[in-house]
Amino acid sequence: MKYLVLGSGLQGRVVAYDIIKFEQDATVVIADIDSENLKLAKSLIKEDRLSVEEFDITDSGSTVELMNKADVIVNSLPHTWDITEKVYGALSKTKGKKAVFTDYWMWEKHYDFDEDLKKADCLVVPGLGIVPGFGNICSGQLAYEFDQLEETSIYCGGLPTKLGVAPLDYMILFNVEALLDLYLTPPTVIRDGKLEVEDALDNLESYLIPGYGSVDALKTDGLYSLNKTLLEKGVKRASEYTLRYPGHYQFMQELDEMGFFSKEVIEVRGQKVVPRDFSEEVLNTLMKKIPGVRDFTYLKVNGKGKKGGKYVQKAYELLAYSDEEEGITSMEITTAYPASIAAMIIAKDDGGMRGVVEPENIFVGERFQKMVSELAKRGVVVYEV
Repeated sequence: MKYLVLGSGLQGRVVAYDIIKFEQDATVVIADIDSENLKLAKSLIKEDRLSVEEFDITDSGSTVELMNKADVIVNSLPHTWDITEKVYGALSKTKGKKAVFTDYWMWEKHYDFDEDLKKADCLVVPGLGIVPGFGNICSGQLAYEFDQLEETSIYCGGLPTKLGVAPLDYMILFNVEALLDLYLTPPTVIRDGKLEVEDALDNLESYLIPGYGSVDALKTDGLYSLNKTLLEKGVKRASEYTLRYPGHYQFMQELDEMGFFSKEVIEVRGQKVVPRDFSEEVLNTLMKKIPGVRDFTYLKVNGKGKKGGKYVQKAYELLAYSDEEEGITSMEITTAYPASIAAMIIAKDDGGMRGVVEPENIFVGERFQKMVSELAKRGVVVYEV
């Protein structure tokens, strides 16, 4: 099987290496505009079955040509809609391709390409990471197992393994801009079978992570396509939470109330400054990953509903740790592996699906069990609770 990984950043490199390692007859091409990143990828992944190619996503013709050489494409380019739109546009000009996107930014707009992809006999599964991604998949599996899933909740967080070693007891495991977007975007939830929007940075709850004690849970806007698919399945209540150690959110609330996250231009000593831009730079330095300090990513997806004439509840739970020797965070592990595993699964078993298909609608049943077993081979164990 021939795979094309778009993007040679850390996530793209982990995806490529994982496919090479776990699929013996696979060949992988990593493509990027950054020649230095490509050289780094080639030097780190010393495999004859890996090659690199320089490309520019804005060049539609060469992108289509590149895609036509592959069976399965993994899009791990930066998560901006402009880039995602160009990837979709190029895929729509191919024939019979399968693709996995790590991106789910502006998830509703992904459906704009559904008909074009179906005409091209292509399948795209967007949003493959941890949340969105495997969290969605667990909710989808619970809906698949229950006669009627009535309620689901997703709790996820990436944190240092020890308190007091990092400022604000947090280390940035992706990027600070996305982090603040996560905190400041009003979350959409499902309540009484309807979508509702709640206030951002509000209504903290206490949550217990086994082995790490009590943390704060904040409702964040992480349901993505579950806002659509769960309603279609008759689910009455759903919400997603991001976990942090106590005190972190309170500090962020104070910064927000004092205007540090405002996007309105102010003048400071004759210089025009956007408070949020300034805050991002400060927080990026303050909360950067500390080498040698282990971090973990925790996920638990709960479900309640009817099964076999009874009201029952069930959950899926995982806990993954960073690889400090390789310099890979737990968040990078838990976002890259679902993407690489998903690509390898749909390469052989796509269920005949075409167009844009949500992860929670394709990776259920046997495909869910396959993903769980493959994660376990990589040291990421998913428990049924």
